[in-house]
Amino acid sequence: PPIVEAVPTPDFTTSSNEDENPSDTAILVGCGLAGWVVGGPFLALLTALGGNWAKKKQGPFGESTRAVGRITAAAGKKAKDEKLLHKMKTSVASLFG
Repeated sequence: PPIVEAVPTPDFTTSSNEDENPSDTAILVGCGLAGWVVGGPFLALLTALGGNWAKKKQGPFGESTRAVGRITAAAGKKAKDEKLLHKMKTSVASLFG
C-alpha cells in the first residue's frame, strides 16, 4: 500500500491581467506614499507623477513601479475586505462622543 499520495498543487504563478497592470490610482498612491515617507509632500508629488510616467516603460523602473502598484492595490483590497475605514471612523467617533 502507498504511504504517500502525490496531490497536485494549484499554480500560484499565474496571475490575471488586473494583477499584471495595476490601476493608475494604485500606482499614484503607492509611489506618492513612498515619496511622502522619504521626503515629504514635494517628493510625494514628484514620485507620484514619476510613477505614472514610468508605468508604461520597460525595464527595472517600469517593473518596480508596477510592483508598487500591485502591492498598493492588494493592500487597498485587503482594507476594503476588512472594512478598516469603517472601523477607524467608529474608533474616532467613540473618542469624541
